Amino acid sequence: MKLLLSYLKPYKKRIFIAGLIDAVSVFCALFMPYIMSKIVNIGIANGDMDYIFLMCGIMLGLAAVSLICLLITIKLSTSVSADFLSDMQRAIFKKVNSYSFDEFSEIGTASLLTRQTEDLFSLEMVAYNSMHMLIYVLIMCIGGGILAFLSDWIMALITLAVCPLVLLAVWIVTRGMYNLFENSAKYIDIQNKVVRERLSGLRVIRAFNREDSEHNRVKNATVTMAEYIIRANIRSGYITPVTTFILDITAVVLLGIGASRLTTSSIITAGGIIANIQYIALIMGGVIMLSWALAWFPHIKVSLKRITEVLSKEGKDEHNPGLIEDGEKMLDGEIVMENLTFRYGKGGNPAIEDISFKALKGETVGIIGGTGSGKSTLVKLLLAFYSDYEGKITFGGVDYKNLSARAIRSNLSVALQKSMVFEGTAEENIKMGKPDATDYELKEAAGVAQIADFLESQPEGYKMHLSQAGSNISGGQKQRINIARTVIKDAPVYVFDDTFSALDYLTESKLRRALNEKLKGKTRIIITQRAATAMHCDQIYVMDKGRIVGEGRHNELLENCTVYKEIYDSQIKRTSAKGVAK
Repeated sequence: MKLLLSYLKPYKKRIFIAGLIDAVSVFCALFMPYIMSKIVNIGIANGDMDYIFLMCGIMLGLAAVSLICLLITIKLSTSVSADFLSDMQRAIFKKVNSYSFDEFSEIGTASLLTRQTEDLFSLEMVAYNSMHMLIYVLIMCIGGGILAFLSDWIMALITLAVCPLVLLAVWIVTRGMYNLFENSAKYIDIQNKVVRERLSGLRVIRAFNREDSEHNRVKNATVTMAEYIIRANIRSGYITPVTTFILDITAVVLLGIGASRLTTSSIITAGGIIANIQYIALIMGGVIMLSWALAWFPHIKVSLKRITEVLSKEGKDEHNPGLIEDGEKMLDGEIVMENLTFRYGKGGNPAIEDISFKALKGETVGIIGGTGSGKSTLVKLLLAFYSDYEGKITFGGVDYKNLSARAIRSNLSVALQKSMVFEGTAEENIKMGKPDATDYELKEAAGVAQIADFLESQPEGYKMHLSQAGSNISGGQKQRINIARTVIKDAPVYVFDDTFSALDYLTESKLRRALNEKLKGKTRIIITQRAATAMHCDQIYVMDKGRIVGEGRHNELLENCTVYKEIYDSQIKRTSAKGVAK
């Protein structure tokens, strides 16, 4: 609850004003029964039409004031809840972007999406309704109770005795709802995850005729989720009939008592009975509203817990204020890894083990190995995506433990294995590497990446629109957009993580020559599965099953490293043999 209040604190002035105006509206409604009793006891009893019209005019004025105040309260409450929601969404977005990959994996994408939408909207409803609910319940229950006692203390005592009975009934109905809402939220996450997997793997599912199996996965998650939600909604649905039944029985009892006392006592009047019944209705209305708040409290508690879990995580570097955070500081282009061991999660076998290598300034270092050998894990550690490794990484002689993620990434320019293309123009995608790049720098980077001819042949040129995930261009073109984005950034170290795999050998050869000229004097780390790519590097490290099994130049590795020779023979010699056969 402290979290909720901390985000509502900036709007306390608006909340206070809305509360005062809402109180005026509720007080106007509260005085309606008193005026009604005066009309009955004085106006109707004496046949005084002028008095009746006067009181009716006052009631109409109070109703108008109540309506205006209510409209103003709604406007203020809406603005507060909308701003509160916006602040919470920004806070969650900022926090999630600061997560390490371990923290991100603990919650998962599907659950984060649910928490960012459904759970936040639940909290928004709290921000919107809680103030009015609090004021209404307090004024109606306390004010209505006082006025009911002043009108007829016996009937008021009966009403007071009924209120705990209503709350007890609500507690019996709603107990156990917390677990139902918690489980439903869990299965909403699972459903979201399954649907996302289905959409992202749609082509594979259809290619292997797995539609029925995937339908069942979605169905199972949806049915289980629906069962929990239905059970929770059925329980909360009991509140209205139970409380209404108790209210109606109470009203019948009070009418019977009032009629009996009206014939035997000169103190009580017909107007007093009518007023008392209305006061009791107002009090019971407040009790019913409180009952609904109690019914929805488990749901709100679950949402609040899930949002708190997102915001309470430390995030990158926040635990160490002594880190070097100057993102503009250019580090020396030397990367050294010493005895590096890393495993995903808390258990399991190491993804990489006892890795040591050095990339000197201006040197081109190749890292080659088969699928699953640990190459991309090295890139993730270079980018400071994970920090819980054993061993040591230094950048320009500075230990990674003393550098913030921002400082590290500002000194690296990386073309990742998955060529990500964002919806927008080709120019916007390339300039993500350097937003203030000039047109000359843009065209130069595109030329180095061998994508300039393609873009310039399009009617829109560099303004060519690219669809989400680059669905309107080929895999090789996406890789070259990715490489251009990397090259346009000025950095001491460039990393290419298997970014030439979709290129033909001729295009790769042109690209490699252009990179040698453009990035002369810069450190380059090239991750690849191709021997033809690695053989041109100044130093080559061969990885297999998470370890470095060979290092040296191309000719040395052909003689001394069995794994490298097998890769070379399977790729280069087989290709040469095919050419001879043709």
